[in-house]
Amino acid sequence: MLYSFAIEDLAAQLERRVALVSQLLRAHAPRGLSVGALLTLRRLDADGPQRVTDLAAAELVAQPTMTALVNRLEQEGLVRKTPHVSDARAVQVAITAIGRTQLAELRAGRAAVLQTRLDRLDDEARAALAAALPALDRLIEP
Repeated sequence: MLYSFAIEDLAAQLERRVALVSQLLRAHAPRGLSVGALLTLRRLDADGPQRVTDLAAAELVAQPTMTALVNRLEQEGLVRKTPHVSDARAVQVAITAIGRTQLAELRAGRAAVLQTRLDRLDDEARAALAAALPALDRLIEP
């Protein structure tokens, strides 16, 4: 079935569904990792060590917010802070082996939840979701 929405309606429907998928995935997150923690660990895993300032800018949060998150992740052993090589005022934040393990477990758990839900869909519905992925990618580009 092809849906026809006004832009405002489409935005509202998309926001609702994204929120519900996010809620579903958060409900299955181990150890209560926040979305911000997950995104930060993913970024550090993919891009390597970064300054807190750069992490805050990339995740669109204030530096004090990112500092608090990094401190919490460090206390949990998921990241480590080291002095920045070229800026004595800054620290580099890197994901630890424990952080990578937690991230892998979280990804596996979320993938299993989604796989279970995707298994309920027929081939046509799965194909429609797959076809929508490029549009979603363009939607979230800066």
